[in-house]
Amino acid sequence: MANNSYDFNLEKRSVQEAFDILVTSRPTLLSLIRRGSNATQVKEEWLEDTLSPVSTNITSFGTDGDGTVINVASSAGIAAGDLLRFTSATGADRGEIVKVASVGSSTQVTVTRDYGASVGVTLVSTDLVYLHSKPKNEGTEASAGNITQPTTNYNYTEIFDRTAKLSRTALQVGQYGGANTMAYQMNKEMLNITYEMNNAVIYGERVARSSSEAGTMGGTIAFLRGGNIDTTGGAISATIINNMFKSIFDDGGTASNFVLLCNTNQAQRISAFNTAGTNPIVNIPFGTTETGGYISQFIGNLPSVNGFNAKIVVEPSFPRDKVALLDLNLFELAYLQPFTTQDATQMGADYVAQRILGELTLRIKNGTKAHAMATGLTI
Repeated sequence: MANNSYDFNLEKRSVQEAFDILVTSRPTLLSLIRRGSNATQVKEEWLEDTLSPVSTNITSFGTDGDGTVINVASSAGIAAGDLLRFTSATGADRGEIVKVASVGSSTQVTVTRDYGASVGVTLVSTDLVYLHSKPKNEGTEASAGNITQPTTNYNYTEIFDRTAKLSRTALQVGQYGGANTMAYQMNKEMLNITYEMNNAVIYGERVARSSSEAGTMGGTIAFLRGGNIDTTGGAISATIINNMFKSIFDDGGTASNFVLLCNTNQAQRISAFNTAGTNPIVNIPFGTTETGGYISQFIGNLPSVNGFNAKIVVEPSFPRDKVALLDLNLFELAYLQPFTTQDATQMGADYVAQRILGELTLRIKNGTKAHAMATGLTI
């Protein structure tokens, strides 16, 4: 008689540790995301603070005729006595600094032109306005301060559910590979759940639970939507990747735990950077019997203390026409119900069944600013 390993008890059992092992042992995006604090609600919320506003843009000028009354998109964070500077829409320095005389409204400031030795220029409505500094004289009172309210972001939890089932006959009949054991079937169904979870953290859409909807969590693509998206298209290039780094840096991002997530197609194209031109990155020593090569890390062209670098991660499930630059320090899995199993055998049934059930969500902080994605790439 075949020896079977069906030794699950009827009571509810935790299999979260087994899940953690399965997740981290597979080369997927899911395996790279750390487990954070547990979720406490079906709609899991978190705070995302922002820095004080540092720039705005000119919308028009007042009727004073000398350009001292400037209408801006927002005067938030600007106060009398502040110094402002200007650049063109393309980032060229205008060369003039002005002093704020007064703030007329949430969209208007009055300034004194030609501060210090700076030379007045003709400003236009497409120019950008930057807060240069907030100088103070000695012996002054504390400033009012600039309070920014943290914004709230959220995601919904999603329930992942599979059932391992075997007939009682199958449990008694020997099969190659142990496919007739409940342990084998449980492991297979847990693997299926990890595939579903990985798809969810990539493609998931944030949908609330209702009487007609099971409810699903938003994934990486959904959270990056509306943020730093490079639509240059064409073949992936170092320029596109460096521009993704630049967009993150311009939004206040810092060198962190970046990965460049891509499908096998884009990974091969990136590795082709290695042999392009007359000076390949890797030189093959004379006499070697090996050839070929790949790129495992992309070093950006923005100098910084820690460097804007990204480990290249090949994710077979990622879209072939996209690459994503992700700061994994801002990714977390949050469990509302850790994975457990419980006996699901119906009374009198000629089978045995174990239900595997868990509920979790994905936290992605600062999705539209701290990460970037390139779309429409040549496959």
